[in-house]
Amino acid sequence: MEPLSVAEELAEALWQEGSQGAVGLYQCPGRYVLPSMPFPLDSDSTTFPLVVVADAVASREPRVVADGNVEVRQGNRRLRAGSATRDETAFKVRASGDVRFDEPGLSVHGAEASLDLDSPQAMVEHAEFVLTDLQLRGRADRIARRGEVVELDTTTVTSCPPGDVRWQIRAQSIRLDAATEVATSRHARLQLGGVPVFYAPYLRFPVSDRRSSGFLVPDVYEGRDGIDVSVPYYINLAPNYDATLTPRWIAERGLGVEGEVRHRSRWTDTEFDAAFLSGDRDYDGEFARTDAGNAPGGFSPSDRWSLDIDHRGRLGDFVTAFDVAAVSDNDYFRDFALEEGVASRVALERRGEVEYRRGALVARLLAQGFQRLESGPQSYRRLPEIGVSYAGLLVGPLGWSMGATWASFDSSANAVTGDRYHLDPRLRLALNRPWGFVKVSGGVRRTGYDLANAPAGNDPRPRRRVAIGVLDAGLFLERDVSLASGAGALLGARSQTLEPRLYYLRQSYADQDALPRFDATELTFSYRQLFRENRYAGLDRIGDANRLSIGVASRLLDATGAEVLGARLGALVHLEDPRVRLGSTVRPHPDLVGELAGQLGPVRIVSRLSWDAGGDELGEFGTGLAYRRDARRIVNIAYRRRFPDIDQTDVSVHWPVPGSDRVSVFGRWNHDWRHGQIVESFAGLSYGGCCLAVKLLWHRTMDAPRNLPGSATTTESGLMLQLSFKGLGGFGSKVDSRLVRGIKGYRPAGG
Repeated sequence: MEPLSVAEELAEALWQEGSQGAVGLYQCPGRYVLPSMPFPLDSDSTTFPLVVVADAVASREPRVVADGNVEVRQGNRRLRAGSATRDETAFKVRASGDVRFDEPGLSVHGAEASLDLDSPQAMVEHAEFVLTDLQLRGRADRIARRGEVVELDTTTVTSCPPGDVRWQIRAQSIRLDAATEVATSRHARLQLGGVPVFYAPYLRFPVSDRRSSGFLVPDVYEGRDGIDVSVPYYINLAPNYDATLTPRWIAERGLGVEGEVRHRSRWTDTEFDAAFLSGDRDYDGEFARTDAGNAPGGFSPSDRWSLDIDHRGRLGDFVTAFDVAAVSDNDYFRDFALEEGVASRVALERRGEVEYRRGALVARLLAQGFQRLESGPQSYRRLPEIGVSYAGLLVGPLGWSMGATWASFDSSANAVTGDRYHLDPRLRLALNRPWGFVKVSGGVRRTGYDLANAPAGNDPRPRRRVAIGVLDAGLFLERDVSLASGAGALLGARSQTLEPRLYYLRQSYADQDALPRFDATELTFSYRQLFRENRYAGLDRIGDANRLSIGVASRLLDATGAEVLGARLGALVHLEDPRVRLGSTVRPHPDLVGELAGQLGPVRIVSRLSWDAGGDELGEFGTGLAYRRDARRIVNIAYRRRFPDIDQTDVSVHWPVPGSDRVSVFGRWNHDWRHGQIVESFAGLSYGGCCLAVKLLWHRTMDAPRNLPGSATTTESGLMLQLSFKGLGGFGSKVDSRLVRGIKGYRPAGG
């Protein structure tokens, strides 16, 4: 069989420059176009009469023979040849001599052809073909079409335009099903520029974006553990649920399997992921083989596994949410995840929640636990927590509310455990107008504990009572922005708001040093926190307060009411110094905060600053600038500093090379100035041709082993390659995974 580059007259004839070709991932200036058809494409050609035109026609019972410039037409089927014979008994036409056959979705040029007149079947020998529906072309010793199925024997197939053979599949046979858009090949070799790079004795794969069962193209990666090969098999079970089963072989570790099941319905959305590797040759459950000298006893390979369930549901007044994640050991993500953001996870959450909402009544049942992936105290499990709240009206604007929770906290460590009860009754007076509001509320917050393993001398059943009073008032002023001039016109804004707000909080002090810390954490200070009742998350610490918050916000709004640009500035005035503390770490207590956020055309800006005026000390500063003109032109610049542990710069970019529509460069530089090290950096380039897309990425990532606490932090470097073939899939999807996580706003383009 001749190579594709020798005989391409048919492909050249059907290729139309300037037509809408592949978009996104593949930059293509044209596409294969179906020849014009005389009847609607969904017509059944076998129901139309047969028309034969030739230089000479003779009847030789039971055959009719046509010679010279023969053209046979039946509906949308057209056969041209040097000679043709119609068999009256078999209802077939056989043709030879420079044969050309066209019908919807298929055009063929060959040496000999056979056409059934009463069924959608045709066969061409020594053929050059173009499948216009699937945008594939090639050559075959024999091509047979039986309805929606096309069978190719000793064939070469590609989706590249005429004159381009950047990739092609050479196979003993390929079966293409246009109805399911799935191809089945036997003894197939994938070639890049004529060089074989992959062989499969049997392969079933989709030839479009349509979901269908079959093998997806394998994913090959070379990293610190040698060659890593994944061969996914997709199972299209039903329109609303599917599965993917992926055997994975890692040279230095062994053979494993990964699985994913997805299910969607009117009420639920659930995804289940699992992975298992039997007898990891480089890990014994605690130490890597290279570190096993630090462990007692010999090295014994350990099984590795992971599990992840994500569920969201709604049925009537009930809402459900379940997130369950677990791994076999603390080093699992470090060893198997290629993305730094995943590999550096410090804890996995297991959470199940059922919520009921009916009018002003809200009831919730929650269970929560964590798997900590590095040394340190274990988080408490909430087994379970029950909460109920209700709000109602008394007289006019005077209302009331009641909140009640009970939670049971457990821990695998020898720590304080027990139950916590909390009641929060309130009286509220709310006066609301279009131009402003005044809200006054007050109540008593009562908390009780029933503890086990309490330290000697501590009350195992402590109680806490905190009185609270809140005054919250604000104005909402608005004016039109001139469209003729000014910043508002430049930003496309139609109106500007001015929103001053005054918030006074009085909360009594209670000594809480002896109370457990089941869920109390310190919150990041922000403009919104100026108007919170508690400066801590959770209920184990309720901060005393006698303070005044003053804030003002101004927003530019477009014609739809969406915010174009917003600025917020607030100050916190402590009339009395707060006494409740969380732990022994002394952090700045900011009392000034400013925020700026907006979308200026393709530019998104976000900035925040908090300052402790009393200590003349920075609490937090962060600023980010994101430019996204389109899917290929992205620039992100960000800096964040927070006392005492964060001082980082993060720069990322994805941009086309000037003068080229097909080549882009990308990169990320995330640097930790406090520790003088790179958290992550990568750089690379991508090429998107008409039928082939390539992405090459070099990365350097910080590596801090968890199985050796106190060991020095090292860096890992490597190359990653991703190849994508139009109509076939590709190798190396992990490159796109890293770009999605590392370059804000980047999304892989579909082919």
